Amino acid sequence: MPGEGGALGMSKTDVTPFEVTRSARQRVLMILTHDRLDCLRLCLDMLERAEAFSCFDRVVLLLNGVPPRLRRFVVRYMAARPQVAWDTVEGDGTRPEGICHVQNECIRRYPDSVYVKVDEDVFVPRGWAKRMLETYDQYSSRGDLALITPLIPNNAFGLHRLLNEFYPEALPEFEQRFGAPPSVEPKGATWQSPYIAEWATRRFLDIEAANAEQRRRLKASGHPRWHEFCQYFSIGCICYDYEHVQRMGGRLPPRDEPDWCAWFEENQQPCILDQSQIVLHYAFFVQQEWLDRSALLEDIRRVNLPGTSPWTAPLMRWVRLAKQLPGIMRRRLGK
Repeated sequence: MPGEGGALGMSKTDVTPFEVTRSARQRVLMILTHDRLDCLRLCLDMLERAEAFSCFDRVVLLLNGVPPRLRRFVVRYMAARPQVAWDTVEGDGTRPEGICHVQNECIRRYPDSVYVKVDEDVFVPRGWAKRMLETYDQYSSRGDLALITPLIPNNAFGLHRLLNEFYPEALPEFEQRFGAPPSVEPKGATWQSPYIAEWATRRFLDIEAANAEQRRRLKASGHPRWHEFCQYFSIGCICYDYEHVQRMGGRLPPRDEPDWCAWFEENQQPCILDQSQIVLHYAFFVQQEWLDRSALLEDIRRVNLPGTSPWTAPLMRWVRLAKQLPGIMRRRLGK
């Protein structure tokens, strides 16, 4: 089914679906982006290295109020890859209303599909798409399936499970550094603290090595690959289907993550955690300013995509800091 309006005026190319799921329904990848071109570039580069695009019938960029420079990049990127069936959806840049609108519009264009959504600052390993869709295959016959997610270190639920179930030797260091064990509270310390965010991400910075080690530990632990749960978690990298949306009334709820999680908790709709893979998430908005002063984003690229860093990479954190200086000065002066 072609998307209405086209991908920024570009023609779409129909591709033969990569046979991953058992069902005949379309597989749609949504990539949500707002204003972080640096993150989006890295997100797309990691998706391409992971051969993720070929696993989907449609790849839809959810452009939620993007600036002109990011828009020009998107146009060039899609034009350079005509083998991918691209589409775009426009949003007004608001949060959370704009985030819900672009996803709901994508669902309207591609009904009766399975949807995988990533945020612009989510970075995936090789085989990620295949594993997400394998997990959906495993549970698609359930009439109460909510969301599917991988393990994510910068995520209260993900970090709590990683350290308590698979990396208990890291718990003493965590408690010494941060004064308490990792909390599963969704808006707690892991969500708020850039220090925890950087520590957790650097613990798994080499994403291929981290995934190999995670699968080794998973096998040794005796835990099943898939863990069923029903509690609030951060939904930056998820899979869900059309039936799930219909059970919620045919649209994603207006406040996105809080309402979405509240709905599946209240209705006891289980989510599935794929414990066989780790995905990196750069920053929640409350962490972003501090993390942007670090070299973490450049280090994720340097370690995972060696040889692709631009010559300006050493300067990027200083550029980000310079952009923050006016706000820092206003706060210091109490204005």
